[in-house]
Amino acid sequence: MKKKTKIILFVIAILVIISIVVIALMVTADFKQEGKLEKELDSLYVLLNNYPLDYEALDKKLSTTITTDDYGKVEKAIKDYSRDFVNYMKQFDTLINDETLINAVSVENIKEDGPDFTNTKNKLSESKSSLDTLLTNFSDYLTEEFALSYIKDNELDEYYIDIYKQYVLGDNFSEMESAKNDIVKSLNDIKALIENEEETIDFLVKNKGNWEIENDQLVFYTETLSNQYNDIVAKIKELG
Repeated sequence: MKKKTKIILFVIAILVIISIVVIALMVTADFKQEGKLEKELDSLYVLLNNYPLDYEALDKKLSTTITTDDYGKVEKAIKDYSRDFVNYMKQFDTLINDETLINAVSVENIKEDGPDFTNTKNKLSESKSSLDTLLTNFSDYLTEEFALSYIKDNELDEYYIDIYKQYVLGDNFSEMESAKNDIVKSLNDIKALIENEEETIDFLVKNKGNWEIENDQLVFYTETLSNQYNDIVAKIKELG
């Protein structure tokens, strides 16, 4: 065999070995990235599945990306999608923790804002409007089409899109549908509570000359009005 041929074969052999090593390193690095992603997202979902949400911890978690390349794109898409959920939940928590909503028909509020209840009526109307917006947002958000919109422009192979789907949509779409139904039911229950509080306030305004606060109790001048009021309040207690 000529010396030149031996050199060429030697170079080819070296290149093959280098290629094998490079591929092995790439595969190893790929597995490491996937492992990091899995660990990171598992810790994220622990935070998301614990209510009340730890918003400080979630903000910190969602503001960083620890993986790179295609895995980094998947991680960012999942965190962007999760961030919108967290923002909606912040709005939800603000709404249900509002003192006016909680104490709308309390004796203290009746004394403070009655008999016309201008502030209370405005606040309940604002709360119901905010709730309607949240209902729309959650209904849109918890759909497969909307969820996939966060990943579609990343030009990723199907393998990486499947990873995204696994974490965002679950093993099957029924999980997301179930979550959507639960959230929508909860929001509708709160909406019903607000509407019953509005009914109570409207009743007090309509009959403002027929009741008073006596010894920190609401007293009506007729038994008929008292019974009607109690029937309305009973609806609130059933929803509370």
